[in-house]
Amino acid sequence: MYFNGNDWLGDCCILQEFLSQMVFYSGSERRALVKHSNKSGDIGSMLYGYTWRGPYLSPTKQRTSAPWKGLYQTKCVDEYPEFREVAKEFASLYFPYFTWCNIQLNKNFKIPAHIDSVNVGTSKIFALGDYTGGRLHIDFREDGGIRDLNIQYQMAEFNGSHYRHWVDDFKGDRYSIVFFNNKQIANKMTDDNLL
Repeated sequence: MYFNGNDWLGDCCILQEFLSQMVFYSGSERRALVKHSNKSGDIGSMLYGYTWRGPYLSPTKQRTSAPWKGLYQTKCVDEYPEFREVAKEFASLYFPYFTWCNIQLNKNFKIPAHIDSVNVGTSKIFALGDYTGGRLHIDFREDGGIRDLNIQYQMAEFNGSHYRHWVDDFKGDRYSIVFFNNKQIANKMTDDNLL
């Protein structure tokens, strides 16, 4: 057991400690959204879970097959397999009735306005770290305008496949964590098999 279970702030600090041990990077899609040179591992946006994208990472590296046909573990799962249990325990304590199949892990990644076109349903998102700024904006124009949220050590839930969203400028180290379902993957998995 990694977490206390009755201390949100304390458990967020424990989760942040796990994230601080990871070397962050971005895949080609994320680098196209936010151009950065990341030689130190101080900026990145990594998918933790499964992908339908081909079995090859590069000509010399192959993805690990998942238990479901046509799916592969992401590089992040291969590099940090222990984080699977950390994430599952955290989710079971703080949103036990929310089903998810992937996690987007971001460090110092200022995402521009976008829609998560392959997500399905709502996502759970929160941010950790010693930073200022970095508010999450969600464009709910059909429902009354743009919502401006402080998610620093606070959970939010919204449907990223319906509403454009983005992050303000920030200073300091900012980690954001998004638990979500991907329509390419969720239909292949049962609740017992999430991550």
